[in-house]
Order: sequence, then C-alpha cells, then structure tokens
Amino acid sequence: MQKITIMNKTIFIFFCLMVFGLTTGIMAQDQKKTTQPASQKIQLFPDTLHNKGSKSIQQHPAGTPAHGDKPAQKELTPQQKEAQVSLNEGLTKAKNGDYEGAITDFTKSLKSFENAMTYMNRGYCYMLTAKYSKAIVDENKSIELVPANPKAFYIRGASKYYINDLDGAIKDLFASISYDRKNPFAFNYIAAVKMMKQDYKGALDNYDNVIKLDSAFEDVFTNRGMVHHYLQDYNGAIIDYNIALKRDPVNSSAFNNRGAAKMMLKDYEGALQDFNKAIELRPKYADAFTNRGRVKQFIGDMEGACKDWNTAFDLGITEAKDLIIKNCK
Repeated sequence: MQKITIMNKTIFIFFCLMVFGLTTGIMAQDQKKTTQPASQKIQLFPDTLHNKGSKSIQQHPAGTPAHGDKPAQKELTPQQKEAQVSLNEGLTKAKNGDYEGAITDFTKSLKSFENAMTYMNRGYCYMLTAKYSKAIVDENKSIELVPANPKAFYIRGASKYYINDLDGAIKDLFASISYDRKNPFAFNYIAAVKMMKQDYKGALDNYDNVIKLDSAFEDVFTNRGMVHHYLQDYNGAIIDYNIALKRDPVNSSAFNNRGAAKMMLKDYEGALQDFNKAIELRPKYADAFTNRGRVKQFIGDMEGACKDWNTAFDLGITEAKDLIIKNCK
C-alpha cells in the first residue's frame, strides 16, 4: 500500500488528506509532494502571558472560564511583557508564512517566560517546516503545562503521523477529539491512519465524521471514494468521485480513480474516457497510462495497451515491465 501524503490547508491546522494507492491490480495516483504555498495564511493560537497554565485553562481546553466570565488578569511583569512582544511578533511572521522567523521569535519569548501556547505555536511552526521531532518536543512541553489542550494533542499527533509513528499519532488524535469533537482535521488524520493500517471501515467512519463537520472539506470525497474502492463498493466510490469532480472539474486524480472504479464494474468505455481525461489534464500521469493500458487490453486493443504500458514504464512505473513482457511482442 502506498504511503499516504498530506497536503497543507489554510485553516486551523492546515492539512488535507489525499489518499491513493494500489487497488486490485488498478493503480491510483501516487500523490506528488507539496510545498508550502507562499501565500498561505495560518491561524495560530495567541495567548496573554499571565501564567504558565492556570487551573481554569486546564479544565477548559478552549481557554473559556468556568462560568463564562472574563477572568481578571494580573499586571504583567517586565519579563512577561518582553515575552508578549516576542510572541506577537512571532504570530505575525507565522501568519505571513515566515515560519523560521516565527520560530526565532517564539524561542526568544520562551527564554523570557515559559507559556504553553508559545510552546504549542512554536511546535506548530516546526511541524510546518518538517521538523517533526522538535514539534513533538514542544507539544510535550505544552501539554505538560496545560494537560487538557486539544490543539497541542492534535499537532503532536499530526507530527507523529509524519514520522510514521501511527500508534502514537492515533493516540494523540483521539485525545484531541476527546476535548474537541468539532475539529474535522483531527478526524481526517485519524482516517489517514486507519487507511495506513488497512482498517478501511474505520477510515470510512472517520471520513463520514469529516463530512458531517465540514462538507466542503478539501478532497474528502476523493479520499472517501478511495476507501469505498478498497471496500469493493465501486458504485459508492463513483458517487464520491462525481461529487469531487463537480467541485473540481480538473482533478486528474479523481478522474483516474473514478476510471479505476468503472473498470472494476466492467464499464470499459466510461473508464477509458476517465483515463483519457486524467492524461489530458496531466500528460505525465504514469498510473493513468497503466490503467488505460489495462482497459485497452480488456477491449482487445493490445497495440494501444502496450503503447500505454511502455509510456508508464518510461515514466517510472516499474510494474509495467511485467505487463509488457507478458502481453506485448
């Protein structure tokens, strides 16, 4: 099963899953790696530095006082004021995509005064710059200071996912949703872990939760369609891919995966059209060439099949060589 990759998104912890893999001899997309878009904006978690982790915050993970009244804040000490300035500067840089600069400012703030939210924000920026081990260390510290912190558990869980600590990731993600069940991104990651563990029913349940919380969540229908495919519910997969394509008519992955589902239903003409479209949108889409070659094989166009498999092989699909040796002169 191919490794699942995560794409960045511009809200809360900005990740959106793209799941593709090998399905009953039909190849789905190997998602390309993505980089941080220059225009990406992020939402961090500012906090005033009046303590290291008050009881009220520990009991109420969103930072809401027990009775909804605004707590009286003590006047900041000179160290706390200095830390607050650095924290605010870091938040501004992070929101503008300067994560390295933000890390520097958060570090300066923490030298003046330890604060759970500052550790959490620095850990978040470490995660966004692929420094996952450092992100985990910071979220450990944030959780130590404020144990009931769903966002810190979420960031730590996501970071563990990236280093392939799937058991640790899902433990943290479940901890996060135990405090906040309104975070679709946490359910999205849980679904990703379930997919990696081949628990497709569990993945389906969690994608359903994502859709209940945010039906506009990016790529969720493409991902859920893939789960339906693994569960051999090809009609269900096609329904989800149809929704995905209605939202994004140039989604080459959805065309490829819908073609794969149609092929399993022996709708070879429909599958051929989808693979043609996927290749039209992405001329070097190796998996789509492999899939289209299989369709052509089924309809008796061996010359066309062999041509597509040779193209797939040239584009890096080593498995296509076996198809060429077995079926082509």
